[in-house]
Amino acid sequence: MLKINCNRFTTLIFIHLLSGLCKAQEPSPSNVSKRWGYEADFQAGRVLVLDKYQKSYMRDKGGYSIGFKINHATLPNDSDSYAHDYHYPTISLESRFSKNDGATMYRTTDYPSGNITPASYESHLGNSLALFGSFSYPILRTNRWELSLTGNLGFAYSFKKYDKENNVDNDMIGSHILFYAGGSLNATYRFAPSWGLKTGLDYWHISNGSTRQPNRSANIAGPTLGIIYYPYYETLVSTSRNFTPNAFEPYWYLNLKAGTGIRTCIEDWDYYQYKISTDSPEYRKEHFPTYMCYSFQADMMYRYGRTGSIGCGIDIQYSSYSDHIAELDALKGKDCPHSPWSAAIDVKHQFFYKNVSFSLGAGVYLYHKMGDFAKRHDLFFFNRTGLHYSFPSLHNLTLGIEVTAHLAKAEFTELVISYPIKFKKQQ
Repeated sequence: MLKINCNRFTTLIFIHLLSGLCKAQEPSPSNVSKRWGYEADFQAGRVLVLDKYQKSYMRDKGGYSIGFKINHATLPNDSDSYAHDYHYPTISLESRFSKNDGATMYRTTDYPSGNITPASYESHLGNSLALFGSFSYPILRTNRWELSLTGNLGFAYSFKKYDKENNVDNDMIGSHILFYAGGSLNATYRFAPSWGLKTGLDYWHISNGSTRQPNRSANIAGPTLGIIYYPYYETLVSTSRNFTPNAFEPYWYLNLKAGTGIRTCIEDWDYYQYKISTDSPEYRKEHFPTYMCYSFQADMMYRYGRTGSIGCGIDIQYSSYSDHIAELDALKGKDCPHSPWSAAIDVKHQFFYKNVSFSLGAGVYLYHKMGDFAKRHDLFFFNRTGLHYSFPSLHNLTLGIEVTAHLAKAEFTELVISYPIKFKKQQ
């Protein structure tokens, strides 16, 4: 069976994407130091409970994290059109250690999913270490105050994961290597020329994108307090209107996208955890086969500005694991329709910053027959999130990573290649 080393491949892509974000005109030597800053913060977080299953076994939910961030700002005298249109954002590389080991789980026979043998101990979520990129968009910037929205994407390492011997109730984290995503709303008070006190509300999510099971994921939110050194701030406040870029001419384009991805089946996890006898040697097994999945998307998009486009289209998915799910349903005595094909219509929005783009999509299934578990748990809609890098020398051919999910629960992770066909205006 074909397998992809997804985490290693996505790490290489992420490094390429981050370098593309920071690429700017060469600054004069005297101004180099004024483009970089540093930040340290502390978050008091709590694990969010998202459904009745998690509610039944979560015990303690508290934790905290500390982060250190290196910031880079593009200044108005760089004459950067993208930076101007985003009101001169901050692009950062951050490392964050999270003390999650106090978050505990314990299943009892009241768990609403099937056969349970209660453990003699509580399971722990486990601490994590993350490395990720951040993009901070300033909503308001004055001489003293800055209000901003920040998005984060990267990777994390969890020191603990599911283990049927000593961490049996942790179905949130199923592998050590994880994706990290999140966002925050922040307010910063500038108390000195190059220093600010920052506070905000921060949310973050870690999961493996269904490349391993279990993968319920951990979602954590809480207030953050930090201090920031930003010697570039005075320049941003005093000279932000000194540069006016060329006007952007909107256009329509057809975005054709093909993807290939991997998935482990949550149906396997459900069957071997809750549907077989607790005396079976395979009860609570933790290693499952990996299956391939494929997708094709065709979207009519309108590039309304330098920074974004919006559109809608069709989404076709082919899943190689439908026969396997049919076998599991037969073992459970369930007579359900199964098909490897799914079809949907969806809406998309894409944010651009130079050669890097971030995409968001939401779709409604027109056809989706994936057995008993999907019928009971999958929503009639899904969402897609992706990070992409385009190659101008290849007519803007784009390479990226996308995760398809039902709200916060990932369905599969895939490598996608897209090709935009621009429609020229008639003279």
